[in-house]
Amino acid sequence: MAVLRKPHFSVKLFSSILDNMIETDKKPNRNYSYESARVMSVAFELGFIIALPIVLLGLGGKWLDTKYGTGYYIYIGIALAIILTSFWMYSRFKAFIDKLKEAAKGVGKDSEKK
Repeated sequence: MAVLRKPHFSVKLFSSILDNMIETDKKPNRNYSYESARVMSVAFELGFIIALPIVLLGLGGKWLDTKYGTGYYIYIGIALAIILTSFWMYSRFKAFIDKLKEAAKGVGKDSEKK
């Protein structure tokens, strides 16, 4: 907290933020439509990963409950959906992070050549 009370801290912070904004504006060939499409693709994929198992296994549990006259198959279906979704999302995030690491290695190699 003592750092925040220094009189020039906010000025330096604001200055560094402005410098970062200027540097990102200087980068050539920014393709916003491609980047936004990638972000939307990941968002839809995560929605699909979450919704598909819960709907299918929840409806399957409800169908089994009505067929056998019980009330616990729906809970088993939801629990299985949560477990399946967790593993599915973990694998997708792991693959995404691995791609980011590979891209970062490539960027590092390019900057070393210059």
